[in-house]
Amino acid sequence: MDVALINEGTYPYVKGGVSQWCDKLIRGLPEHTFRLVTLVANGTEKQTWDLPANAEVVQPFPLWGPAATPRRGRHQARVTDAARAVLAGSVLAQPVAFEWGLRELARLAAEPGFDRALRSCDLAGDLLDLWPAAEPLTVYDAIVAAELVERSLLPLRVDLGPGLGLTHAVANGLPTLVGLAEKWRRGTPLVMSEHGVYLRERYLAFRELSYPAGVKTIVLGFLRQLAELGYRSADFVVPVARFNARWEHRLGADPAAVVPIYNGVEPERYIAIEDEPGVPTISWVGRVDPLKDLETLVAAFALVREQLPETRLRLFGPTPEGNEEYEQRCLALADRLGVLDGLVLEGPVPSSRIAFEAGHVVALSSISEGMPYTVIEAMMCGRATVSTDVGGTAEAVADAGAVVPPRDPSAFAEACLVYLRDAELRQRIGQAARERALATFTLDRSIDTYRMLYQATVGAELELPA
Repeated sequence: MDVALINEGTYPYVKGGVSQWCDKLIRGLPEHTFRLVTLVANGTEKQTWDLPANAEVVQPFPLWGPAATPRRGRHQARVTDAARAVLAGSVLAQPVAFEWGLRELARLAAEPGFDRALRSCDLAGDLLDLWPAAEPLTVYDAIVAAELVERSLLPLRVDLGPGLGLTHAVANGLPTLVGLAEKWRRGTPLVMSEHGVYLRERYLAFRELSYPAGVKTIVLGFLRQLAELGYRSADFVVPVARFNARWEHRLGADPAAVVPIYNGVEPERYIAIEDEPGVPTISWVGRVDPLKDLETLVAAFALVREQLPETRLRLFGPTPEGNEEYEQRCLALADRLGVLDGLVLEGPVPSSRIAFEAGHVVALSSISEGMPYTVIEAMMCGRATVSTDVGGTAEAVADAGAVVPPRDPSAFAEACLVYLRDAELRQRIGQAARERALATFTLDRSIDTYRMLYQATVGAELELPA
């Protein structure tokens, strides 16, 4: 089949777990041709991945750019009516009005000047009319919220053309919006993967943003309605962990359409590591990002150093553009706690295995995850892991590692100290972790399940592996 693989801001422009997953999926299914659609910020992003031979097209779609020139006439009136229905559905939690508005906008998006018409709808005025009088919402707040919603509707312009076997959204939210439009226009089946829980991660991210409360309420109302519509409409919803399915069921997904598929890695690339560094070391690998909660890791490291002063913390991975302030915040915390001398920001590495070799214990301190590659790869290498109990992490680890509550430096530090002090325990846990990874988290197993899922979208019977 021709498959449209749709993501937001990741493959092939950014390194990371989701991009890694996209690349493995495409290379593992050479019988299919993939058209890549990436929703990006402004279109100037640089490609960082070499594409497989069966990745046919890269279509970056920028969501931000110069303000549009107003457009008038019947087309403008139809777009305005549909956009108002979406807005009312978002603010007043009216799923019928929300879906009707999106369907109408998807139909109108094929006409010339759609983006200009959308930007000329004066949704800010409608927001002020809809907003409860008892709640504060300034004109400026309404303008900001309207701008964010309008930009979020622009992916409806993406036209994937005829001949697709299915669309595959890499996440709920805006990537799914592209798949929904294709489903409404041509009846193309839609598969939605979820590595984390899209809506939960938006809630967490908005806590860190400085928007006024009214703006956050409006935009999150839009995203909630979109997430629920995506769950209801997708032919298959594919979380990377059974944990995430709880959110999907609660938000409207048909349980029969929810098919968890674990991430997988290649055992031959992650053979067991035998040696350990000369000084006690905790290693971490990932992108420097608030969702990874490195502040908790730094605070836990300070507690570990009180017991084992020679311990080091080595952080491997990139700091994405826009996260530089967060990186500095983490370093400032380490300085205040007196442990900056033992912390090393290593930057990106060609393989996570390098990070695992550098530590006795591999740490994951996130406040949100799907089925983290870091943990699975570390387990495959036979390393003891200490992870926070988020997403599918506890499913991955089971009894072959330590899982502690998120945002709890004391619990994290204590688990690290147990492993750092006991070499025999580390070896035993590492061996158990590798055996579990080999039995459950191989790439072949994951890819074969997706192959069957794709076939099921076009009528074959779905028979999942045990």
